[in-house]
Amino acid sequence: MKLVQYAIAAGAIVIVAACGADNSNATKPKCDVDSTYQQVQQQIFEGRGCTASACHGEGATGGLDLRAESSYAGLVNVEANSGDYMLVFPGEQDLSLLYQKVAAKTEGFELGPLGISGGAMPTGDGQLSEDDLGLLRQWIRGGAPETGIVEGSDEYASCELDGEIAPNKIQPLPAPAAGEGVQLYSGGWDVPPEAEGEVCWVTYYDFSDQVPDEFIVPCDEAQGGAERDCFAYNDILLAQDPQSHHSIVDFYVPTPGDAEHWDPMNEEHWQDWACLGGPNAGASCTPGSTECGDRGQCTTPVQDTVACIGYRYGPPEMGTVGGLFGAAEARQNLATAQESSFRESYPPQVFSKMPVKGFILWDSHAFNLTREGTSVEQWMNLKFAAPEEQVYPRVQIFDGNNLLEMGRIDAYTSKEVCTSYTLPQHAQLLTLTSHTHRFGKQFRIWYPPNDRCLAEDDDPNCVAPDREPDYISFDYADPLYQRFSGDAIMGFDSSSVADRTFRYCAVFDNGETNPDEVRRNSVRPEAETCEFVGQFSVLANAAGIDLFACGCPEEERSCFGGPNQGMACNGDDSVCGEGGVCDACPAGPGVTTEEEMLLVLGSYYIETP
Repeated sequence: MKLVQYAIAAGAIVIVAACGADNSNATKPKCDVDSTYQQVQQQIFEGRGCTASACHGEGATGGLDLRAESSYAGLVNVEANSGDYMLVFPGEQDLSLLYQKVAAKTEGFELGPLGISGGAMPTGDGQLSEDDLGLLRQWIRGGAPETGIVEGSDEYASCELDGEIAPNKIQPLPAPAAGEGVQLYSGGWDVPPEAEGEVCWVTYYDFSDQVPDEFIVPCDEAQGGAERDCFAYNDILLAQDPQSHHSIVDFYVPTPGDAEHWDPMNEEHWQDWACLGGPNAGASCTPGSTECGDRGQCTTPVQDTVACIGYRYGPPEMGTVGGLFGAAEARQNLATAQESSFRESYPPQVFSKMPVKGFILWDSHAFNLTREGTSVEQWMNLKFAAPEEQVYPRVQIFDGNNLLEMGRIDAYTSKEVCTSYTLPQHAQLLTLTSHTHRFGKQFRIWYPPNDRCLAEDDDPNCVAPDREPDYISFDYADPLYQRFSGDAIMGFDSSSVADRTFRYCAVFDNGETNPDEVRRNSVRPEAETCEFVGQFSVLANAAGIDLFACGCPEEERSCFGGPNQGMACNGDDSVCGEGGVCDACPAGPGVTTEEEMLLVLGSYYIETP
């Protein structure tokens, strides 16, 4: 099968442009702008002639005006004629029509397979340079902010961007039109400067007056039983601030017989509702109300935890350890996003359900590398599925069986860990992606046929197949996301397990290739989550799970730098010689970005003949 990152069958507006002159600089003087967006405007829109009157200037070809006073409002969060694209989608260049149009010209790929009509930009002989494209990409991935300097954008600017890197904030995601869908909003939790954290909290929603009758269906047992109303949806769009490492959004379903858990005002089970963000931040509030004002949300307290394990302000079954493995019976997944944006548009006749009113769990992991405090907010849009589209329920893939099975990776070494995942018979694969943390340098997946194996069994045959992978990704922070639609959807009808089994392998490199990238105790995350992980790791280690937690003890350290790099030093810098410090650590399984995970994510539906 051909590797496809985005297989989106949809139309898009045609932007025709005659931008073209190459104005690249031989040297890099100081920029005369104070934001990455202004540099995009100057270097690309104006520097490439895109604001000419006959192009996207006064003439506004295709309805797009790229002059300085108009470009931002005309691009960011503005829907293209495609339901799957915006002109600029903050956080995701692959869902941004502007980027796809110009990248197609520079990189030489076809737009038709992406469902984009019209030609690449610019027309004529000109094209954006690789630096131009990189600048545009960094700006978009940084949340497409109107102000501030986006991390990494200086590398691609034609001049030297001068100023402090900003913790960029995205624009709020526009809500679906009335009668077409609903929007969930998380509120914003605080992330201090140069810090990392993973937190959990709960919001309550009631869409009773927003869901038309035609989209209301009885809930299944997984959503609370047929006596409750659900609504059907077939499109998810999540946007969050760029500091996010992941967002896992679930809805809570009380166990049978616990009807009182559905009542957000039951103080025995739900505690301390207060405004998260907004003009009334910290004030008590009524769950589901608008009392908190703009950019505020009524929530339970934000608690440092991992996968909401042990969350104190809701029913105890909501915070079981099963949440770490995607197997908590009281939680049903809505979306799992590894980037600042996530979109899944289901193919025809595929749908999902959720209660018309209920509770949302927000499990958010973020890191702030800047010197300025910030917050992480999330918006999620769900679009209704018409009755004729409610045929095949979508099923989430969260293969956590070998989540923590990479084991110990000594400083200045690497290892490859392989395992497998088997789809049920008659599964039709919709999406597929990977998940590791910082030391995961390569992730490969081989489509069936494959023999089953598990990393935990120390199976000598659990190795990479001797053939080209069907999926390969090199960036843990921006993993490849395969999406299948139309004829590209793969069906797995065979009764043979091997014909439904995927083999996947990840290379974890703890400084072998680049010693400067070894795990170090001195740069461990400053995260309150570490205290929780430290306590949890004691229990995990007692159960035979080698869980690493935020740095390493002195007896496990080795030299970083100096003539004795790699030598065991037990916390003594003098062992390392001139220029060396006793700071290098082994890497291994854990939950911050300095520790590791291994899993595949995705979705499918069952179509039984």
